[in-house]
Amino acid sequence: MKVKEQVVKTIEPFDMCNDSLFKSIFRSIEARKVVINFLSAITGIEKERLEKAEIHGGDIAKTKVTEKAKASDVMVKLNEQEKIIVEINDYYNSNQFEKNTEYAFSVIVESTKSKKKYSKIILINIDNFNKFKTKKPILHFKLRDEDGNIENESYNSIHLILDNCVNKLYNQNIDEEIIKFSKFLKTTTLDDMKKVFKGDEDYMAAVRKVEDLSTDPEFIGYYDVEEAHKQEVEDAYDSGTQIGFEKGREDGISQRNIEIAKNMLLKDIDLNTISECTNLSIEELKS
Repeated sequence: MKVKEQVVKTIEPFDMCNDSLFKSIFRSIEARKVVINFLSAITGIEKERLEKAEIHGGDIAKTKVTEKAKASDVMVKLNEQEKIIVEINDYYNSNQFEKNTEYAFSVIVESTKSKKKYSKIILINIDNFNKFKTKKPILHFKLRDEDGNIENESYNSIHLILDNCVNKLYNQNIDEEIIKFSKFLKTTTLDDMKKVFKGDEDYMAAVRKVEDLSTDPEFIGYYDVEEAHKQEVEDAYDSGTQIGFEKGREDGISQRNIEIAKNMLLKDIDLNTISECTNLSIEELKS
């Protein structure tokens, strides 16, 4: 009797700006040196300080049951008062940057309340699109008055425009580490990654992590949900109506949270924890 061979599903070609894939790589031990080199190059912070930093998800505890969950893709905690927030923006939607900025200010407020000292937040938006129609690879925003004077140093927003960072016409004056990191995020196959980063042990460790994730059935489930969400939002946006766009976005987020909740339930994670992570009510989870 002929035994049927098991087909292993992969996510190649892949989108490194997919929310699940980006967070898994950016927070991983395997990509730690790549991340530190990139963060040091774009912020000017010494590598020695970044090596001691905590890198994880950035959840802010809800104060009310009805309050929407607030979380960043990545939080880099240098100390209680200094943090870097990293957001991957794979596609443009109307309130993406406002939401990211709101989160950054929420972190400042929360840190200030607990320590009675003002926090310093750097928000890094990694944009897989060029909303500002600029030729610059990196944009810096600070709180300024009408004459251009900086009010304070509590908040600094950086936009990394990926397409410009990998374009030789526009990336002449930026750090090589930023260019390499941008190329890493814009590469869509393992073969291409191995060719581009051959001989670079730091990046090859990160490539091996991508390879492991690309065949992990549990991770592929998360990845597929994110891609389906992205497609739904893009389809709604293409319909030409803001209402359609927002509905597509909300429906996509709802479906994504349901799929994540199902996976968490299968792992016997308690309902309260799942509710906090997915913003679904206990009643919804029971149903």
